[in-house]
Amino acid sequence: MKDLITLSRPVNLLIIAATMVVMREGVVGGYLERGLGQLLIEDGHGFTRSELVLPEGFGPQLPIHLFILLVLSTVLIAAAGNIINDYFDTRIDRINKPGEVIVGRTVKRRVAMTTHVVLSGIGLVLGTFVAWRSGQLKWALIPAFAIGALWSYSTYYKRQLIIGNGLVATLTALVPLTVGLYEIPALQRWLSDPPIITMPNGEQYLMEASVRELWYFILIYTAFAFVSTLVRELQKDMADVRGDEAEGCHTVPIVWGMKWARGMTMAYIGLLIIGLLAIRMYLLRDPFSYWYIGIGVIGALLLSAGFTYQAQQRSEHVRAGQLMKLAMVLAIGFAVFIRTLP
Repeated sequence: MKDLITLSRPVNLLIIAATMVVMREGVVGGYLERGLGQLLIEDGHGFTRSELVLPEGFGPQLPIHLFILLVLSTVLIAAAGNIINDYFDTRIDRINKPGEVIVGRTVKRRVAMTTHVVLSGIGLVLGTFVAWRSGQLKWALIPAFAIGALWSYSTYYKRQLIIGNGLVATLTALVPLTVGLYEIPALQRWLSDPPIITMPNGEQYLMEASVRELWYFILIYTAFAFVSTLVRELQKDMADVRGDEAEGCHTVPIVWGMKWARGMTMAYIGLLIIGLLAIRMYLLRDPFSYWYIGIGVIGALLLSAGFTYQAQQRSEHVRAGQLMKLAMVLAIGFAVFIRTLP
């Protein structure tokens, strides 16, 4: 059982769940809290948030039980994808990391396949149920697409030039985007009959917030997830080049060479840094954002770029990838502080 859990890559699953939680509570909830803060400043009476009488249901609008099921659906499908990926990568892993091969050794191949099917099935049922209960049945396509894409990636596209990397990046970008696709329409419906906020002195204000800024945050996170995952995939391809080449894979470092792979990685990291600098300059001008993004996220990106440039051994490419993952986690963590921004 322990090795089966290891196959699912629990740390990555935890990051997926945390991403969805901070998108809901940090981005969506933080957006509403920032609105309250601005209202208190404009009101000028010195009231605190705890003194306000807030409208019923204030906060993210997807019911909490449906949100939990949505996270569970996403995590189960991701776990199934990780298991099936290792199932089909056994021969590659025997070359790249022989001491870490699990499928066919401590976990039987039929057990791995059965677990993949069960987890994918449960994830699809839960995702469809959430889509139906939230009145957005069209989004049942998301878990169905994810299951099909993960299977196709593991069996075919992983070995193809560029396409496999783009497919994984798309699936990663869907994690924050999915939360926005459910939460923002629900929030718009709640705001369509403007809720009322009552001050301690009896004054009342209608909540007539625009969700445009909220979409900006969600789409920024979606774009960051996409590009940063492209970086991680290239770093993994460079780390695994020996095993991939033996299996006849057509990854960037094999087809175009390590110099091209490094160059593309550096270009993607440069694109991320330029984007973050633009966001910090035009959207987030407060001191906290300046230091958090400039020192934390961009610092980790620069370190990852430096290690990628100098890497010669597999362990060095792996270290560069770990620094990239750190940058991704720090970027996710920034959402926790959105509610405190001016």
